[in-house]
Amino acid sequence: MKGGNANGFVVVVEFVIRKEHIDEFQKAMSENAATSLGHEPDCLVFDVCHDLKRPERIFLYEVYRSPVDFDVHLKSEHFQRFNELTKSWVAEKKVETFSRLFPTTLQGE
Repeated sequence: MKGGNANGFVVVVEFVIRKEHIDEFQKAMSENAATSLGHEPDCLVFDVCHDLKRPERIFLYEVYRSPVDFDVHLKSEHFQRFNELTKSWVAEKKVETFSRLFPTTLQGE
């Protein structure tokens, strides 16, 4: 794999959602995650979590085979629809990327 990501390319996203849109956002995000896992063979993990004390805080943990596969995700029709639908619901968004160290094999290998 290129770019030193033999164990996967990890994307961590933290959202703070406007309180009046929490339920809508959670539904839309869950649909986006399910579509990503079902239609993007190189999207290996897409966990959607929420803070138990602050329900407006949503945390994503995504694993792709490579940075290129994450770029494919960002350009996908379903992601573009999701992003357009939810952008006004988001008060804050932070995205970080990592190279996964463990486990040393990717799902499906």
